[in-house]
Amino acid sequence: MALGTVLPFWPALLFTYLEPLALISGWNLAFFHASDFVNNQHPTVTSTIAPVGPGAEVLSLATANIYLLLGAVAVICTAVTKEARVAKAYIFAVALGDLGHIYSSYAVMGPEIFWDFNKYNDMMWGNIGFSLFLHVNRVLTLAGLFGRVGRKR
Repeated sequence: MALGTVLPFWPALLFTYLEPLALISGWNLAFFHASDFVNNQHPTVTSTIAPVGPGAEVLSLATANIYLLLGAVAVICTAVTKEARVAKAYIFAVALGDLGHIYSSYAVMGPEIFWDFNKYNDMMWGNIGFSLFLHVNRVLTLAGLFGRVGRKR
């Protein structure tokens, strides 16, 4: 147990502190800079100045809401709870979400762009690279590689 959570040190640092900070950063961009957020979702879009339509702006604000909610749920399920089962269930659920997040980029970008890392912009590195990094760490946490999830007895 580390950093006031039921998680070992590295997963606690990553999922209880760093990931919620990244989610708040994503919330800020999606909420206050909807055009940049939307236009940078695909690396072939070159202009971030172009305004987006009302539908895209609604989706950006809804995504911002989800980021803020997920950040709060992350803290609740990794720091507030003292139940290892809750933390494990949360980590499993968001590991599945990571795969969906990565696949959504793949589905729109197609394999030619998806596998050409030189074409990635910052948003793509976040959507794909950071999501993959988190996913691998979630799986390794659930597998016990970083230590036992739960209170030490």
